[in-house]
Amino acid sequence: MWQKTGVLLLVIMLAGCAQETTAPALQPQGEYRLLPLETTQRQVNALLQGEQETLQSVQLHPDDVTPPVLFALAYQLGQQQHYHDAMFWFYTAQLRARSDANKALDSSVQAGVSRLSEQFGREISAYALSHPAEMEAAMIQALRRDKTAQRHYNPRWVALHGSDVLSRQEYAFMPMAYWPQIDRQTRREYARGFARLMVSLRQGSGLPLTD
Repeated sequence: MWQKTGVLLLVIMLAGCAQETTAPALQPQGEYRLLPLETTQRQVNALLQGEQETLQSVQLHPDDVTPPVLFALAYQLGQQQHYHDAMFWFYTAQLRARSDANKALDSSVQAGVSRLSEQFGREISAYALSHPAEMEAAMIQALRRDKTAQRHYNPRWVALHGSDVLSRQEYAFMPMAYWPQIDRQTRREYARGFARLMVSLRQGSGLPLTD
C-alpha cells in the first residue's frame, strides 16, 4: 500500500494517504506562489482516494494536468489492477516530469522528480519487470503519444520540487524557445534507456532510438 515519506517537497502530493506525516506544508513565496500547487494537490488527493469523477476526468483530459497528477492516476489504476493503463500513464508522467526538470536551471529538481517516480511507481515497476512484453507495449504507446500530444499544463510546476523554492522568490528556466528541443532530446534518451533495459531482460524492444 501507499506510504508517506515525510519528505518536505512531496508532502503536498501525499495528503489523503493512510499514514500520517508531521512534515510541514510547503509555503512557496514570490513567483512560486503562481504555480499550480493547490490544484495539483486537490487532484492527486482525489485520485489517491479513488474518486471516480476525477479518475475519469483526468483520463479524458490528461494533457491539462501536471505530471504528479498522472503519477497518481497511474498509481490508482495499478491498485485497480488495470496494469496496462497504469504503466502507460506512469511512463507518460515519468517522461513529462523528466523533460520539465530538464528545462529548469535549478538542478535539484532532478532529484525531486526521481522521488516522485519512486514513490508512485514502486508497485507498477515491480509488475512491469515481471511482465516485460506488457511493459514494452505500454512504453511504446507512451513514447508515440508523447511525440504528438500538446501539453497544456505549466511545466514550471517542477520548480516546487527543487531546493530553490525554500529560499528564493523567483524560479529560473531555459528560454521557452528551447523547450520543444528539450522534449525531443529527453524522449530520445528515455527511449534509449528503455531499449537498454529490454536488452538486459533479453527481450527485443524494437524501439527506434531517434525521432
